[in-house]
Amino acid sequence: MAELPPPLEAALDSAIESLLENESLTADLEDDAASALLDWGMARAQKIHLHAAELPDFERYLSDQMRAIRKMMRAVNGWISTRAEKDQAGHLAALEEVLAYIGGNAAPEQQTAFLTAHLPEPPPEFIASLRSFCETL
Repeated sequence: MAELPPPLEAALDSAIESLLENESLTADLEDDAASALLDWGMARAQKIHLHAAELPDFERYLSDQMRAIRKMMRAVNGWISTRAEKDQAGHLAALEEVLAYIGGNAAPEQQTAFLTAHLPEPPPEFIASLRSFCETL
C-alpha cells in the first residue's frame, strides 16, 4: 500500500477498527463469508483513504465513503442471509443496491449474467465474485 500522511494513516486505522468491531456488518454470515466481506470492506477503506490523500479537505469525503462502505456491507450481509427466499427480481434489486453504495454501474445484461454465473456459489465464493464484479466497474 502507498504511504499515507499521518492524519490519513490514523484515519485508516480507525476506519478498519470500526469495521472489525461492528458486528452488525456481518452478523448473519458464517465465519468464512464474514471474513470475505470484511476483507472487501477493508480493501475499500484503504482505497478511499488513498484517494483522500489527493483531496484538500478529506474529512467529509471519508465520512461519506465510510458510511457507504458500511451500508454496502450490511446490504451484502442481508442479501446473503436471504438468498434462498429471493426471486430473480429480488436478486437484481439487491445487486443494484450494492452497486449504488459503491458507485458502480452495470448494464442489466451484465447484472443478469453475473447472477446467473455466480448466485449458486457458496457465500464466501459469492462474496468474492461480487467483489471482483464490482471492482471491474
